Amino acid sequence: MDRLGSSGFADLDRVGDVFRRTLALLDALLATGDLPAGGSDLLANETLPHIQEMEEGFRAGLRAAESGLDELRGLVLLGGLGLPAPRDQPEARAALIEAMQARAGAGGGRAITAAPGSRLAAVEHARLVFALMPTLPPDAVRYPAGRRTYADIAAPRSAAELSARIEELERKLWRVATGHGADPADAGYRRVYGFFDVGDRLTPRGLGLD
Repeated sequence: MDRLGSSGFADLDRVGDVFRRTLALLDALLATGDLPAGGSDLLANETLPHIQEMEEGFRAGLRAAESGLDELRGLVLLGGLGLPAPRDQPEARAALIEAMQARAGAGGGRAITAAPGSRLAAVEHARLVFALMPTLPPDAVRYPAGRRTYADIAAPRSAAELSARIEELERKLWRVATGHGADPADAGYRRVYGFFDVGDRLTPRGLGLD
């Protein structure tokens, strides 16, 4: 792995390397229409596993009290979990909370263990990236097409919106990894590029710490 420097923190260095190399790959894809050599391997073996860490961190950190009943139901269905018909509102909420705990790996007869720090760090880094994306100054935006701004890409305002944005990252990157190319006018691809553009600035290299 090509390392330009080290912050002294292995996880931070790893994340910084993934963001730097993924952003370079997305740039090459926009410029040529093709993935560079080794691009599919990078996405499949490094970038997408990091996105999955974000998703796992999101699930581990989700608190049922932070979401409304409809939002909890949507998140459970998104995870493919079925629920029996509830008899009343309290039972509905209890069933949803139980399902969310199962989805996050808690509850039931399983041993309760702390979520790995790297997963929680991944989702908290993602939250910060999403929050800062619309505030990036126009002269700092690196997306090579359209308006030089991410101001129209609002930060997620709820757990459901955050889950949807993480899922979009995973879906779009899988499409790229399997050779579907990239359309510069695709708003979803622009959001993915913007995530890595801003995220690269919140790594040791981007902050000038390596």
